[in-house]
Amino acid sequence: MMGELEFRKALFQAIHAKASLTPYLGDPMRVFDGVPRGAALPYATLEAATTQLLTGHLDDGGRLTGSIGIYSRHADRAQTQEILQIFNELLEAGVTSSAGTEAAGLTMTETSCRRLSDGRTWYGRIKFSVLLQQTA
Repeated sequence: MMGELEFRKALFQAIHAKASLTPYLGDPMRVFDGVPRGAALPYATLEAATTQLLTGHLDDGGRLTGSIGIYSRHADRAQTQEILQIFNELLEAGVTSSAGTEAAGLTMTETSCRRLSDGRTWYGRIKFSVLLQQTA
């Protein structure tokens, strides 16, 4: 089964290959799996990800749910929404996994944008769900 780790790797590869994110997230791209201290804004982070087995057997696959967070200090929410739109397009196109595995049925369950309590930072989030299973 393509597990959470393999999907995360494939997702990061797809994100880094998305040239339209570079003007927002820089080169090298500020996309993290755990944000380092002092990271420049804006940046994206892969947040919580959990996998639930479909049958209780690893070989039968599982459903991974996760979220991507966007942090920005732009004057308004426009920048965060533009970045969210690019991530939506990336997820809609699908994430190509390694040979012998399949990521199917990727759906976005929520997209949101709000100002954090510091009054300066915009936070956008995309929640998604994907079925992970073997193809061979």
